[in-house]
Amino acid sequence: MATSLTLRQLEYVVAVAEAGSVTRAAARLHVSQSAVSMAIADLEHTLGVQLLVRQPRGVTPTSVGRRVLSDARRLLSGVGDLRNAAREEHESMSGQLAVGCYSTLAPIVLPPVIAAFAERHPDVDLRFIEGSHDMLQEQLRHGVLDLALMYHYGPEPLAPGNDLVRTRVLHTPPYVLLPDGHPLAERDKVALRELQDEPLILFDLPPGGAYFRSLFAAEGLAPTVRFRTTSFEMVRALVARGLGYSLLSQRTQIQLSYEGRPFLTRPLAGSHDGLDIDVVQLAHARATLRAEEFIKECHRALTGDADGPAG
Repeated sequence: MATSLTLRQLEYVVAVAEAGSVTRAAARLHVSQSAVSMAIADLEHTLGVQLLVRQPRGVTPTSVGRRVLSDARRLLSGVGDLRNAAREEHESMSGQLAVGCYSTLAPIVLPPVIAAFAERHPDVDLRFIEGSHDMLQEQLRHGVLDLALMYHYGPEPLAPGNDLVRTRVLHTPPYVLLPDGHPLAERDKVALRELQDEPLILFDLPPGGAYFRSLFAAEGLAPTVRFRTTSFEMVRALVARGLGYSLLSQRTQIQLSYEGRPFLTRPLAGSHDGLDIDVVQLAHARATLRAEEFIKECHRALTGDADGPAG
């Protein structure tokens, strides 16, 4: 049964034809003579023709061998062009960069990063996608995204396969949203125990809902959930309407709902660790220079540190 043709076989037969002998070709290639001879024998067996004539003072191509050598050189040249193009694409600061972001984070963390990155690297065609954690992870695995910004919800793994890796960018503690005039507004911090019997507006975009409920579970409490929503702004609007309180992680500069109604924010009392905002990438894919520069811009724009924390 014929073996498959390989680029190495083509490289070896071209090297032998150009060197005029197996010995000289092996020396140039830094491999053994037996490896070269075996590769050529396998190639001849695969093609079903004799390519080289062995003579006492070296080798010469057969007539069919000369045609095969011409095609082999053309193929190897094309492979070289492919390698160069891939290397240039990988190391270039022009071309496309696809970034994903957890939907509630996007309007808060992306604008300063995108603005700074676009100013520094105007030739990069940057696009972004917003969505849930599951959707972003799926698009990373399918090569749709180069990287994604998302929360690290506690110890949850990036399963399946441990094929994604994280780099922390920022840490965000949870906080409480209260209606204007709420009795607890005078407190410097608000404890969950003081809130558990009041109606909770639960931000429930996965895995956010599970995370906020886990804060209560850690204190042996159970919240009284009145409404659930996957919209960050809907949470703020319902709280501003006095329909309940809520918990969030990411803050904005403006404490008004879309209706122009105010709400209050207070730190959450207790030893709740909060969430990391991470850059997530494929574990076994080397990042392009464009992606590396975007990650540096995330650290620079959001923390003032271009290098960022390790790991």
